[in-house]
Amino acid sequence: MIIVSKFGGSVTSNVEGIKRAMEIVKSDPSRRYVIASAPGAVSGDPGITDLLFMCHSASARGEECNELIAKISECYGNIADGLGIKFDVDGEITGLKKDLASGKSLDYIGSRGEYIMGKILAEYLGWEFVDPSELIFFNSDGTLNAAKTFSTAKAKLGLLNNAVIPGFYGSMPDGSIKTFPRGDGDSSGAIVARSVNADLFEKWSETAKTYSADPSVIPNPQVIRHITYEEAVELNYVGINAIRDSVIFMLKEAGIPLKICSIRDGGDAGMMVSAELPEGVSRNAAVCITGRRNYYIIHISKYGTNKLYGFGEKLFGLFSKYHVPCEHCLSGIHKISVVVKSQAFILHHRQLLEEVKQVLETDSITVENNLSLIAVIGHGMKNVPGTFESLFYPLAKEKINVRMIDEGADDLNIIIGVSDSDYNKAVQTLYDYVILK
Repeated sequence: MIIVSKFGGSVTSNVEGIKRAMEIVKSDPSRRYVIASAPGAVSGDPGITDLLFMCHSASARGEECNELIAKISECYGNIADGLGIKFDVDGEITGLKKDLASGKSLDYIGSRGEYIMGKILAEYLGWEFVDPSELIFFNSDGTLNAAKTFSTAKAKLGLLNNAVIPGFYGSMPDGSIKTFPRGDGDSSGAIVARSVNADLFEKWSETAKTYSADPSVIPNPQVIRHITYEEAVELNYVGINAIRDSVIFMLKEAGIPLKICSIRDGGDAGMMVSAELPEGVSRNAAVCITGRRNYYIIHISKYGTNKLYGFGEKLFGLFSKYHVPCEHCLSGIHKISVVVKSQAFILHHRQLLEEVKQVLETDSITVENNLSLIAVIGHGMKNVPGTFESLFYPLAKEKINVRMIDEGADDLNIIIGVSDSDYNKAVQTLYDYVILK
């Protein structure tokens, strides 16, 4: 069995977290590859990557950044001392100063946090250190060169029993360093997992609980223990960003399950993400009740809309023109209703609505605000008799008016629109009747 373990910045930000993480690694010989993150923020102070970006910005302006570099040096010095290893922090910091002075790119400087942390962990574990610039390759347009990356990483890592690989970056065709978007060190882990044909990819952080309901509404909601890849993507849509969509898709293509774990409990309460629920695991069809507030719903009426060619194309072209994303679209014979997020709509609503009226020669346009969208997420809900009754009967019983219903085409969610003022009550009601039933 091969396990790839990625440790986030909340883990590597202090010696205690690192020691606990490395004990987890050493407790199972199947954990053969570790992906390292730069130390994250502590008590409101910037994390290492932010400090490095600040150094680059100051250096580009011709300013000194000695205080920032001193903080970086102190952080890594404390980690090395706390781990009881001999590591040349001064040498790494001297190299960093030279890189800044020579005008190295922002991506290169930003990647040094993971680079140094990876070398420290490799020294502590006695494992091989592998620079991801030799494993992960980007195309000239900045997209991942998947074919070259997977084949190269497979060949190099396959020769090593154990390795530490920094996260967050790779290399461009000209050999220069390119980073992933901020907070996306998980992609490095998923790439390694696919390359070595891992049996499991673990994502470790200080705390890692994914709840079955909006915790700002429900005190101590149940923790989700098992979900499918598709359900994880739906959770991202409603703001529960446990793992990026791109990472999920990469793992799904290879059939590699993901476990999101906390070092505090050694992964005992982690959430498993896989193609199907493990054999013997039973749970409700609905796995999560959560949502977001502050939407608008725009009702566009025109007689015979359903028979007009190009009506929808023109309508959504206008929304695109004003950079207003359409979250949901509901249609009838003479009406189309579009749900949009408030902030994007407010900026251009007058111009947008006037142009829609002129171009489409609408009969009327009305706008409703203060709409909240509640997502009931779960695979196969629509195949369970009584699902809709279990959702809408309790809402009616509590006198909560449903302003919108959107039954997802992918059999993974049902979106319920209610007034912002009813959001908390609706989430509580659905949680009681659907999750706790």
